[in-house]
Amino acid sequence: METRQKISPNVSIDIVSNYSIWQCARERDFVVCLADEFDILQIVGEGWFGKILLVEHKASDTEMVLKALPKPYVSLRDFYREFHYGLHLGAHKNIVTTYDVAFETAGFYVFTQEYAPLGDLTSNVSDTGIGEIHSKKVAKQIASALDYMHSRDIVHRDVKLDNVLVFRSDFSRVKLCDFGESRRFHASVQRRNEWLAYSPPEVLAIRTDDSYKTDPSHDVWQFGIVVFVCLTGCLPWQKAAQDDPRYVRYFAWHTSNLAFPIKRQPKLFKLVSARASKMFRKFLEPRQERRPKSLSELTKYLDDRWLAKGAEKEISSNEPDELCPSMYSFHSSPEEKNKLLYALAEAGIETTVDRVAKKARIRDWIQSSVITEEDEEDDSGTNTPSSTMSRTPVAGHV
Repeated sequence: METRQKISPNVSIDIVSNYSIWQCARERDFVVCLADEFDILQIVGEGWFGKILLVEHKASDTEMVLKALPKPYVSLRDFYREFHYGLHLGAHKNIVTTYDVAFETAGFYVFTQEYAPLGDLTSNVSDTGIGEIHSKKVAKQIASALDYMHSRDIVHRDVKLDNVLVFRSDFSRVKLCDFGESRRFHASVQRRNEWLAYSPPEVLAIRTDDSYKTDPSHDVWQFGIVVFVCLTGCLPWQKAAQDDPRYVRYFAWHTSNLAFPIKRQPKLFKLVSARASKMFRKFLEPRQERRPKSLSELTKYLDDRWLAKGAEKEISSNEPDELCPSMYSFHSSPEEKNKLLYALAEAGIETTVDRVAKKARIRDWIQSSVITEEDEEDDSGTNTPSSTMSRTPVAGHV
């Protein structure tokens, strides 16, 4: 095996300071390097976004996640942006910790993050939601994380169930993750393959590949969708556009004037209380100029009842297909999900570890959303780990 060399990035970018990455000369060496340093426990996710591996560092018995971003789809500049944001935003207790450890291979840029033992919200929210008490816990923590980002003039742009990691079964510790789409306030970005169900109407109105300016109100809208799903187990609509009947009914109800007959309240919004309905009408304001740019108002509603009386019974008695559009993206099959493990095994590299004591901690971890154009139509403590692999990584907030 070739000796790894520490290299400095050959890139001019304002967000990069003195970061460096470990480089393996050939793609084959990526596997060998991992096998030397880590026990590979599980493929967490695999798709166009790259590969996410759950590993255990051999020297320290520390579990962590390796996120490998494919070079054909991710530029070095974009890699450093995501790595930089994750590294520095992790100072907030509700933002996932990114370690100061990264690799470069022939095909991937790789960095490391802390491990969330209970996966993401997608694997924890049932067809009936997670209940009012837990929904409030999640809302308060994610609002705090987003306000922290916004105070630093950064828009997340991809707030969804998949990007909220769960660290405790009572939801008393959840963390926002995945900063691949994060940008500075009012940065010019192209509309790409956003997941339709979470996108605000002003973004959906833009044609694919056309540019628009980022705005914190986009995060506020996505936050509203996440909280609504946690509370009811349902997406309010498939997409916030005029060709979606559910959204059309919501828009008519939201914009109705008291001087005229009020439009009938959408069925799903009958599940929430009057106060919660008022909260959602603020965060899910169709007109961007009227939508809040921060989530500071959330505190006004935390002591109120969010579910309407009898809503729990109605939610549990309804058939999911009748009441709720699917809130899940298309996931890879188990065969695809473990494609890399098969390749490692064929190369003679051990990919299994005696996990009896820890097996329960990695159950229900599912991959991040694998979104394609076809799929769219269906749908504050700080850790400072070592910057070199020869030193022991620090465990995350587990």
